[in-house]
Amino acid sequence: MTSEMFLPLVKPSEGFEALKERVIAKGFCTYCGACASFCEHIVLKGMPELVDDCSLEYDDVIRCGVNGICYDVCPMTETNDSELEEAFLDGERDAELGIVRKLTAGSCGVQGQDGGIVTSLLLSGMKKSTFDCAIVAARGSGFRAEPIIATSEEEIKDARGTKYVAAPMVSKIGEAIKEGKKKIAIVGTPCEIKATRKLQQAMLKEVEAIDIVAIGLFCLKSFDYDVLSEKTMELLGIELDKAEKVQISRGRYIVRSNGKENSCKVTALVAAYRNNCAYCDDFTARLADISVGSTGSSDGSSTVIIRSKKGEELFNSLDDFVPTDVDREGIISIASFKRGKLKMEGEVPPILSV
Repeated sequence: MTSEMFLPLVKPSEGFEALKERVIAKGFCTYCGACASFCEHIVLKGMPELVDDCSLEYDDVIRCGVNGICYDVCPMTETNDSELEEAFLDGERDAELGIVRKLTAGSCGVQGQDGGIVTSLLLSGMKKSTFDCAIVAARGSGFRAEPIIATSEEEIKDARGTKYVAAPMVSKIGEAIKEGKKKIAIVGTPCEIKATRKLQQAMLKEVEAIDIVAIGLFCLKSFDYDVLSEKTMELLGIELDKAEKVQISRGRYIVRSNGKENSCKVTALVAAYRNNCAYCDDFTARLADISVGSTGSSDGSSTVIIRSKKGEELFNSLDDFVPTDVDREGIISIASFKRGKLKMEGEVPPILSV
């Protein structure tokens, strides 16, 4: 049934037809799943598809505008980043890194990717009831990634490790709320965090009962799973489906299989990059409460950028954080590299017209 929790948008939305025409059909979709988060009539089959005509007469469609909000929450449509920063973040503006309350680096005692910071943040937040669930990427079939709503320490630990392929993380926000979850953490790439903020702005802004903590991951590129699998076999002679661990570090693509590590330059995987990544200039997840990544920190550690009071409170809840030196210029170098690679020629998604 339609939830009384959500109010319709004041302005009409562009709707799914515009989303399909301007984003999906042109290969700009990030596969974040935001468009399907609250709509029972959009399904995710590698790309979003509308399986029924959109109508507000349906009881299971939350009233969100004249034509639905799927267009409005897409990270590849027009976005006012400054408005989102003002709404959700609180810190000093850094010309290179965005809103920053604190920049640090270090590690925690929990085993995880690059110092276990993200896993430790999630475990601490669950233990201290900062949130009652966490949307994380778990390993699906082969080395695919699939979003889950983790409600236990075991589920969070099982999801450890970075996945480098797209997964519809934001689609789980609606599912979590429908299940009665009110305090939600989500871990995502810059485009997924942007979609989360747009979803909050469009539907959850006045809903005080719903509290979302956004943990962003540094991201240079995301991969198409099938092409990445082909390139892994071609370059390394390894079946990706059987890999024990995949990691990108210092410009190398590293795959561990049968206890051995093989690697190649990340640039050798250009054919596997998702098309939408060519239009993204956000390396450090500038709209997250906390951004985390290996760039700018030593091996076995992670860089942490705290961007809001909410993020600071979560970070301060860590009991075993061991700080190390942080290389701010190193982060800026990679962020600048990503901006410099931004594709401007030819047809571009609506996001670049703002």
